[in-house]
Amino acid sequence: MKVAAFLGIGLAAAGWPAAAHADDSGALFSGFSSGIHVGAARGRADYRTDPNCPPITTDAVFCNAAPDPSAANGTAVAASGSGRVSSLGPTGGVQIGYNRQAGRIVYGGEADLAALDFDETGSASGAFPFPFLGTRYSVTNRTKLSWVSTLRGRLGMTVTPQVLLYATGGAALTRIQFTSTYSDNATDPTFPGGSGSGSTDKTKVGWVIGGGAQWALDRRWSVKAEYLYADFGSVSVAVPVTNTPAFAQTMSATTKVSLQLMRVGLDYRF
Repeated sequence: MKVAAFLGIGLAAAGWPAAAHADDSGALFSGFSSGIHVGAARGRADYRTDPNCPPITTDAVFCNAAPDPSAANGTAVAASGSGRVSSLGPTGGVQIGYNRQAGRIVYGGEADLAALDFDETGSASGAFPFPFLGTRYSVTNRTKLSWVSTLRGRLGMTVTPQVLLYATGGAALTRIQFTSTYSDNATDPTFPGGSGSGSTDKTKVGWVIGGGAQWALDRRWSVKAEYLYADFGSVSVAVPVTNTPAFAQTMSATTKVSLQLMRVGLDYRF
């Protein structure tokens, strides 16, 4: 329902008419249209972990700030908890649009909603450079997206009466689920290892640009191929870590998400 509302508001804000009929005077790309698309989605998440080593006066879990020698543990955890994950998978969905054609110039907009499956985890472990009761640690960051929606303007030119080349750009919307966890061991059986986790589930608005080509099969049906790049910025989460009530520190983790969409579509013009 939230996605449907977003698309409806976007169409109204763009000032698109509430109803229109196809222009059959030879302009093959004028009018309302709707259709489906399929393709591939390449997602990328650049994640980063900040151990936030507190001042020396604080009873921290595994590191205090420099010049305390345990600050080296924070540097190691930050390096292990930072990196990049990516994957390529299928995507598919629906779109609606409205265009006007004036001679060879075609302008208008399109809104779409697509399913995808990006669920990637970056995990690493290592030895503490400055050992204490704990000697080893592990850090895990997981980023998940299951859908994407865009609301875009389009501007193009026909290179033949049946073939349109266009550029497109606007807003993109997705839901980002991000989880970060930390754990370490303890060599003293009376002292537990440190552990903690944090997560967020956030709908993010970003930007999208791209382009494509559309072929009019007749006055009603057309096919198209397009490429879109969407950037959603970053989301962050706090990761409280403790091993006993007396020792605690709060780490932070961030993931920066982008998508590349390569797809083909079929449209029907009303």
